[in-house]
Amino acid sequence: MTVHTKGGSYHAERVILSAGAWFKMLQSFLSLPIRSVRKVVGWFETADSTFASSVFPGFTIGTKNGGFYGFPSIDGAGVKIGRHDGGVPWEPGKTLAPFGAYPEDEEDLRQALESYLPGAAGKLLRGAVCKYELTPDEDFIIDHHLLYQNVVIAGGFSGHGFKFASAIGEVLADLALNGKTSRDISSFRLSRFAS
Repeated sequence: MTVHTKGGSYHAERVILSAGAWFKMLQSFLSLPIRSVRKVVGWFETADSTFASSVFPGFTIGTKNGGFYGFPSIDGAGVKIGRHDGGVPWEPGKTLAPFGAYPEDEEDLRQALESYLPGAAGKLLRGAVCKYELTPDEDFIIDHHLLYQNVVIAGGFSGHGFKFASAIGEVLADLALNGKTSRDISSFRLSRFAS
């Protein structure tokens, strides 16, 4: 197999394809049920040291109105909070609107803090945007391409793949080098989307 890039051509027996939110750009080669969304996170000032990383843990908040996650204030940077569900659809190649482009960017985060962690609902110190690549079931896709068994696919990490990077890397290396893995990846196979 040969991969052509602006920097040159590369040859290999097997490749790993992990295009993140850009999988839609590869639809002529591979069609995956992945949708990309714009997500926001914010860091909020806290009332006191109750939310300092030395005493307060990372957290999740699951409510009927949405799911949130966050981290304590590290060195006074403020409590970080993001929303796991929802998000604004985003297309690869389009500009990713900055934090604050939508009123709900801060409102959703602030409302969750005011309801569940009011001492952490101070002034917004900083906001940022990122992308999620969501599968319909929010589980990963790790498998061989259905037509080209020498291409290993990895995607649909739905905002939490980074937490499993070392394990996913090991599985991908197994698949690329040996064509199989001893890990159970049956729930990550492409066949689950077959209709």
